Amino acid sequence: MTNEKAELINTLIEVEERIDELWEYHPENPNRIDVESEFNDLQRTAILLQAQIDELGGDDDDRI
Repeated sequence: MTNEKAELINTLIEVEERIDELWEYHPENPNRIDVESEFNDLQRTAILLQAQIDELGGDDDDRI
């Protein structure tokens, strides 16, 4: 196999992986991830985790 062919195959694999990732959010996917809902859930989780970290106290340099 030539280097050019190997590079093209690797690029095709990367493109196909990206297509699979985007399908998770695609409007035509009946099981798609709701980006706004996921974003809001993660923000709430981050706030709760930060509150728990703050409750443990310690050095402010540890804060994320």
